[in-house]
Amino acid sequence: MNKVIFSAVCLMLLLTGCAQEQPTKLTNIKGLIPDLEFSLTDENNQQVTAKNYIGSTVAIFFGFTSCPEICPTTMHQLAAVIKKLGPSADSFKVLFISVDPKRDSAEKLKKYTETFGPAFIGLRGEDAVIKEMTKKYRVTFGYGEEDQDGNYEVSHSGAVFVFDKDGKARLLATQSSSFDDLYDDLINIL
Repeated sequence: MNKVIFSAVCLMLLLTGCAQEQPTKLTNIKGLIPDLEFSLTDENNQQVTAKNYIGSTVAIFFGFTSCPEICPTTMHQLAAVIKKLGPSADSFKVLFISVDPKRDSAEKLKKYTETFGPAFIGLRGEDAVIKEMTKKYRVTFGYGEEDQDGNYEVSHSGAVFVFDKDGKARLLATQSSSFDDLYDDLINIL
């Protein structure tokens, strides 16, 4: 009889352990990407670090305000997800990190992020800091040739990294990630 009870308790513990880790629809990056860590300047010209956002679920996206397609599409999708999440998204922040700090002033970043809502915060840093951060998170970007007017194209990847309230890397959304998958996985993290 004791063996039956012992086996039942072991089975319950095993199943409880499995239930704690919910499957994700987005790419699970837990343990694959470094935890949230940075020191940048926000859109209000204030120095901030990742510690400023501990306690909030955070999505980071590397882009630039003059981006014609990838950035606005991604930001609009995130804004729509936040709207659908309602009050449960009160502790959710989207950190838009500029890969074009030469043209993206703090004021320009603030004007850009205000378009999407109060959960969106623009961040910038010196070229070397941005390059080191994108290297750490495996994000690619590059600049085209500058024309006579000082204009140039910027190419960049379109990944969104989601970190939990403790700053731990959790999810990766790509351009092919659906609204529903992003919504479902954020509900679970929030």
